[in-house]
Amino acid sequence: MQSVEEAIVSEYFEQNGFLVRPLRKSRAQTKKGIDEGLDLYVRNMVFVEGSRDPNFLLFSSELRYLESAIICVRGWFSDKAALASMTGGAEILKHLETYVFKKADKWFAYDPAVSFGTKTPPKNILVAPVFPTQEPHRSQCVELLKEKGVDGIISFKSMALDLIDRVDTKQIYEKSDLLQTLRVLKNFDLIKDSQMNLLG
Repeated sequence: MQSVEEAIVSEYFEQNGFLVRPLRKSRAQTKKGIDEGLDLYVRNMVFVEGSRDPNFLLFSSELRYLESAIICVRGWFSDKAALASMTGGAEILKHLETYVFKKADKWFAYDPAVSFGTKTPPKNILVAPVFPTQEPHRSQCVELLKEKGVDGIISFKSMALDLIDRVDTKQIYEKSDLLQTLRVLKNFDLIKDSQMNLLG
């Protein structure tokens, strides 16, 4: 069964013109559940060769520079730490050092014999519920993740906001439970577009 987080990430990339497919490997089962494994492979069907590489911190505006990627959704969401309540860069960096940096290289490990049909291998993109916004913690996190083979970070919050903004309250989304749920919530003013939130 697809997790809520994975559903949001899948829908986000599909809405931005990517083909999305699950990419699984044998996952280590522990008492706490699934500890590692790949989640999604995405491919940009309108990618223009010769484009620059996307920035490390990804937003929707950067996706046109991303040809393909392995998206790791798991890891951060299964931790018991209240990531959403972390506001200080030092606190987030400490959490990353304890729970993420040690596992990141395993999360993106895949069979080298697998061919993805592109000239360059897919980028390794990690979904991040939170990320330091202040220096020097921001730069330290970026450098440490790059050392672990991570090519980019995408904010879970930015993906959710992008989907909320795309949902039209006058349209029925028969093929997407997620978009239909967001539509209902918007209809009852339980959630609003990000632009309206900024103005409010």
